[in-house]
Amino acid sequence: MANRGLLLTLTEPPPAMEEEFNAWYDEEHLPERLSIRGFRSARRWVAQVKPGDGKYLATYELDSPDVLSSPEYLSFYDRPTPWTRRCLGKAVVFKRWVCEQVGSADAHPASKAVVAAFDEPLGPFPGLLQTRRFSASSGERITLYELAEMHPGAYRLYTKT
Repeated sequence: MANRGLLLTLTEPPPAMEEEFNAWYDEEHLPERLSIRGFRSARRWVAQVKPGDGKYLATYELDSPDVLSSPEYLSFYDRPTPWTRRCLGKAVVFKRWVCEQVGSADAHPASKAVVAAFDEPLGPFPGLLQTRRFSASSGERITLYELAEMHPGAYRLYTKT
């Protein structure tokens, strides 16, 4: 059996489309993904970054990376809705990493912020709850630092307003 998986995405809509992008994410995209067998949870994060650096980070916890090859997932991925095509087609940043977790810790339920490090370890961070490591199919090593509080450079938990 494969290790747990993580789908990590970095997105940023154009400023004029931000309200629609967040509505699409909250009303269509997340419910769609969470309806797929093997998606354990999904969380969105937001950071104050320079335009074009990727304002939104999403972490999708998976039973295994194989979930992303399932017919159920591919039916959504291969046939996006018009709203999905519009929102992702206009994004100024869209990056995606399919990862396998090294170890088996669940996302920490008390985390209010996260730092994603690619290939190089970072830290230390005040309020560190746990560190989880992943191996991306692209070859990168990704470390998620889950924090109890905001830290410069961190993504804070995004909540609907």
